Amino acid sequence: MSSVTLKNIAKRYEAVVAVEEMSLEIRDGEFLALLGPSGCGKTTTLRMIAGFVEASEGRILFGHEDVTNLPANKRNTGMVFQGFALFPHMTVAQNVAYGLEMRRVPKAEIAKRVAEALELVQLGKFAERMPRQLSGGQQQRVALARALVINPHVLLLDEPLSALDAKLRHEVRLQIRQLQQSLGLTTVFVTHDQEEALSLADRLVVMNGGKIEQIGSPSDLYERPATPFVADFIGKTNFFEGSVTGSEFRTNFGLSLKISPDVRSASLLGVRPEKIGIVKAGEESPGTAPEANRIGGVVELVSYLGPSVEYRVRIGENRHALVQRPNQGIGAGFEVGQNIALLIPPQSCFLFEV
Repeated sequence: MSSVTLKNIAKRYEAVVAVEEMSLEIRDGEFLALLGPSGCGKTTTLRMIAGFVEASEGRILFGHEDVTNLPANKRNTGMVFQGFALFPHMTVAQNVAYGLEMRRVPKAEIAKRVAEALELVQLGKFAERMPRQLSGGQQQRVALARALVINPHVLLLDEPLSALDAKLRHEVRLQIRQLQQSLGLTTVFVTHDQEEALSLADRLVVMNGGKIEQIGSPSDLYERPATPFVADFIGKTNFFEGSVTGSEFRTNFGLSLKISPDVRSASLLGVRPEKIGIVKAGEESPGTAPEANRIGGVVELVSYLGPSVEYRVRIGENRHALVQRPNQGIGAGFEVGQNIALLIPPQSCFLFEV
């Protein structure tokens, strides 16, 4: 196990800047997710940590050791790739043993460590099977065992769940998190899936255009996004343009919304769909704070999402808001064309100067 320190690392391909002077401290035993859209630099950053991509400038440290100029095979990192990368002609045990054989570990120790690694990922009974005889989730766990068997200083996961279906992704990510916590292994996880990042990571690093937009815990980034990009990328957000006048935010289409009195200037207001209450027109909601903004509207679209229901509500000419409410059962929601009122608590709004 080891901490990882990135000191002003950058990666350029001639005129193209993939990562711009990035500094980051990854704590010993931490599960950190690099999150962002395709092309934001997250995979390049991971590959610089692994040693597969040479940094154009800056330093990379594992603990107190400078590994910037060390080749990948000298850094002792365990890597799990997006496509599993298992050898199809080798058994499960042979796949897991491969890294130890390359390190010239004695055969008796290889057998012991392979057996331990397979038990760790609950595949001890599958040692003699071929990869083609395994499910996608089992193949992914073989790839994970292969990364863990070398006792890496750092575990690196490059979108390891993207090839799995939704149900299997959920199961495998729980297994990865439980395993990481039990081993206390420093782990860097690359993903573009917000739900994966929120559920797995101790901290998130949101990247955009080769730069870090925000670093923080999942709750920090979701509840207190620092930029409109973070608010929009992590979860859904309703955005309204306008300006602050006194203790109100006046939208460009005529709505006035009460906000926190300590905000003096902002040109953009955001609010999460699940933070907005919805009631029938003229109806009061006993659980809503009296200072909540009340906005009239008409339901235009109802989307059934299983655990929740999403409503698209028209609140002005060509202006809409998304609202998500827990599924209360058949007949408990609202219908298309129904007049309703939206309730927006001032403390649930985030404001940005853009």
